[in-house]
Amino acid sequence: MKKKEWLIIILLAVLALGWIGFRRLGNTGSAIADPDAGVEVPDKEAKGDWIAVVHRNRIILCFDSGVDAEYTVEGNVGEMIIEVKDRKWHVREVECYDYTCKNMGWADRDYLFPIICLPNDLVIIDAATAQNMIGESGK
Repeated sequence: MKKKEWLIIILLAVLALGWIGFRRLGNTGSAIADPDAGVEVPDKEAKGDWIAVVHRNRIILCFDSGVDAEYTVEGNVGEMIIEVKDRKWHVREVECYDYTCKNMGWADRDYLFPIICLPNDLVIIDAATAQNMIGESGK
């Protein structure tokens, strides 16, 4: 195998391990509707898709991918700036020591992987998957 192929395999393995670690955090015992636990996914129609930012197993931000904007969220290590443009999103700036999330580039509804920042414990993923991943304690 070529060096580039090994790097791709290693990157995928790191992402998979990060995803497994995130899933093992378990439910915090709070419903998404609890204001102390996070924000609700809006029930109104989005111009694009509802995208969620998850921190420590709770949704801290939901944004519409159809609305061009910038959002700043706080993680374990520092701030992350998410840019949304033309129904795509990416990490424009991040305060951490890894930068994998920033290097993942632009994502859209067909992107295969969530954008994950392990140092900041942040995941950017579609809102429906985020809700399923977290679970709701009221059900």
